[in-house]
Amino acid sequence: MCKIILEDRFTSHQKITFLIFIGAPFLIGIFSLSVLSNLNYKGFLMLFVLGMIYLFLISIAFLKRGFIKLNSKLYLGSFFLGKLLFKKEIDISNTPKIAILKFKKSQKFAWFSVAKPDLADAFDTFEINILNDKHTKRHPIIFLKNKGNVAPTIDFLTSNFDLKNEVYSPDFD
Repeated sequence: MCKIILEDRFTSHQKITFLIFIGAPFLIGIFSLSVLSNLNYKGFLMLFVLGMIYLFLISIAFLKRGFIKLNSKLYLGSFFLGKLLFKKEIDISNTPKIAILKFKKSQKFAWFSVAKPDLADAFDTFEINILNDKHTKRHPIIFLKNKGNVAPTIDFLTSNFDLKNEVYSPDFD
């Protein structure tokens, strides 16, 4: 197994939103079970289950994305502390080429809307696409925010698979 771990799956804003709006009910449940009630073995079991679910939610919030090669197949993986949690196969059988496209994006902040409704974070993304021979069909496989991760990703994909890095130039003839 060959792998490359690239960058966080979620932005800081998304992590905070995820942990507050989804994690808070679990914390309230854990607090109410542990402090406000006299626990028997079922209560301790429920407390343990809620605690494990909350730890799982925390691990999801801090996932990192990357690629893995298993049995000469390409997978997009989600990693936590360097361990693979989820993977999704990427079919590269009909797409022998890859290209990088750069986009300007922005993300509005959810909890600043009253004070400053148009507050947003502008950033560049680097979309890595797999292409057919004529570049007429492209499929994005990952979006990277850090330009420093683009070169190692291209090196990983071209050295471990029969992919060729090219400049995106569709030929519709």
